[in-house]
Amino acid sequence: MANTNQLDALLHGIAQEQGEGFTFDRASIEQEAQQNSLRISQLAVKVLVILGGFLGASTFLGFLVAAGLYNSPIAMATLGIILLAGAEWLIRNKKESTADSVGVSFNIIGYILLAVGVGQLVEEVMDSGTVVALVMACAATLLILFSHSGICTFLAVLVLNGSLLGLLFIHKIYNGAHALIILQGAILIFMSLNEAKLIAASAKLNTKYGPIRMGVIFSLVITLGLFVHQKFLSSAIGYFWVSGLFLSGCLIYLLHRVLQNTDITNIKTKAAFYTCCLLILTPTVVAPSVPGALLILLSSFYIGHKPGFWVGLLALAYFVILYYYDLNLTLLAKSGVLVASGLFFLGGFVLLNRYLKSYAN
Repeated sequence: MANTNQLDALLHGIAQEQGEGFTFDRASIEQEAQQNSLRISQLAVKVLVILGGFLGASTFLGFLVAAGLYNSPIAMATLGIILLAGAEWLIRNKKESTADSVGVSFNIIGYILLAVGVGQLVEEVMDSGTVVALVMACAATLLILFSHSGICTFLAVLVLNGSLLGLLFIHKIYNGAHALIILQGAILIFMSLNEAKLIAASAKLNTKYGPIRMGVIFSLVITLGLFVHQKFLSSAIGYFWVSGLFLSGCLIYLLHRVLQNTDITNIKTKAAFYTCCLLILTPTVVAPSVPGALLILLSSFYIGHKPGFWVGLLALAYFVILYYYDLNLTLLAKSGVLVASGLFFLGGFVLLNRYLKSYAN
């Protein structure tokens, strides 16, 4: 009964925010909510089964290597495709948690065999790295579109991001990482601000929304990590302000949407708020990892997505620490960024308190 009342209150609130044109299928949403609760209750079991399935698949891969499969690139690539397709068939037709876990394990092994097989197959004809990255990107895109498994969809987003990064590094187009950051930030802000419309559009989008959004979050964190680990990766990414400006702009827009949902209507108050945000975010323009982590944190908090919130919080702490110990900046500049970040959080805390109070009223 309590869960039913919570669902009714949530749907009523979403309907009020979206306007008169918003419609929903309550019975289907309730059924999906019950299924999600069941999945969460079985999460610990699934994690253990996934680990067991991965170990079993790894043993099977070791057997194939011992049997000399690595001597035949065609066989490796073919088996990789078979495992990817077989994993999807297994997940679709077998609803047991064991089948789901084994399917995910086969999915991972399929990616590995496909990449190694294609790489060996074309290494004497053309640039194997480019071909492998393109093939993996195509395979990941197909799985994002057609996979029925949330974990496989999440992994496919990571593989697609890794393939795009691989193309940039293979051809030494390091500054192309800015385009990838912009794309990931745009997708994240779009999915966060249009969550209700996306999950209500179709059952397929409802199933894929969570895994894709989580994959975009991890992809953004990984890509931002390249900016703070260039010395280890021997990369030469420049023009940090490009990504910094875009991510800061996304943050301002997100805060603008939050402000619209509050009872703050005074123009001077809004002007002071936006001015403070701009002043606080300005020092972080040269460190896009900081506004990127903040974007993940606040966008997840805005829609009540706890896993994304914790990923953003951990990423923010990690990037702030690395930024502080960056030897390319003076101690005064680092201290200024830390102070500005603290002020930003205090201001955000006050604003969110007002938002929650106005929402409750």
